[in-house]
Amino acid sequence: MNTRLFSALVALAAGAALASCARAGDKLVSQAMKAYSMKDYDKALVLFEEALKSDSRYSEELLYTFISNVYSKQEEWDSSAAYLEKALSMRADYRGYITLGMVRREAGQDDKAEAAFRAALALDESKVDAYAHLGALYTDAGNAAAAVPLLETATALAPKEGFVYATLAVAYAARGDAEKSHAALATAAALGYNSDKERGRAAALLESAENAANAKAAH
Repeated sequence: MNTRLFSALVALAAGAALASCARAGDKLVSQAMKAYSMKDYDKALVLFEEALKSDSRYSEELLYTFISNVYSKQEEWDSSAAYLEKALSMRADYRGYITLGMVRREAGQDDKAEAAFRAALALDESKVDAYAHLGALYTDAGNAAAAVPLLETATALAPKEGFVYATLAVAYAARGDAEKSHAALATAAALGYNSDKERGRAAALLESAENAANAKAAH
């Protein structure tokens, strides 16, 4: 879960550890990182919690984010979200809200995920992530009317992201627009994205729409 974010945090911690482990908390963080790299997540959590109570160059915000990511590795989504929310209460952060939304979706809490993605969007309307995640959320909820504008904005912001086009194809299919759905899938394929999953969903939605139209015509 959010591997790139945690990798960046690991690099930051490693650099600081090399600079100085004079503070007790710094040494604990270094040990926690080592435990994490060995996939000993329980030990990593204990050490990070101890670091929170110790003198350290690491901010509480950063330590809360570390702990959140460890809980994500354990798929303990509620705990992961709780610590990430602590970090965000100290400093609003676009990537942090995107990650929180992803965690909430993993927990099946789409209403809270939507709120997190909306918070990210409020911070920065120029980045693609919030549009794409909100579009995917609404697509999965069957709300194509809300999904399509968001995903169209996402494709404009990130025209080389195949996943966004594939998700948009499903949203188009949900509203019965076969031509645009097929075109979006073709674009995703041209970008090298494997859209087999989305292609299957789009085909099923279009078939359902066609069956419904035929049934209505028969009456």
